[in-house]
Amino acid sequence: MDAHSAPLPAAAMPANGFGRFAGHLDRALGGLVETVAALLVVVEIVILGAGVMARYVFHAPLVWSDELASILFLWLSMLGAVVALRRGEHMRMTGLVSRVSPQTRALLEAVAITASIAFL
Repeated sequence: MDAHSAPLPAAAMPANGFGRFAGHLDRALGGLVETVAALLVVVEIVILGAGVMARYVFHAPLVWSDELASILFLWLSMLGAVVALRRGEHMRMTGLVSRVSPQTRALLEAVAITASIAFL
């Protein structure tokens, strides 16, 4: 993980009641999103496996399996992007960012976050 995307140390987190509540909420929602994403992977594997089995073994394809797998993949992509962004492991152009000054790096980071929000 890059130095500019490292999680904040405990001293930088707010120690008031709202800060603790927000931290607990962040951890709970983060865990929930990761669990749902993991379940989506398992469900997608089962659906695709059942579709292949039905089509090539039983010669009676499941007409809904490909469509449902596509929809689940879209959800998995969105949830995976959330998990990656939350962990600071989203795709970055580290070759460019690592060669610039800390001030320029902060500006590039702000532009990247703004672009992410704009395309939501």
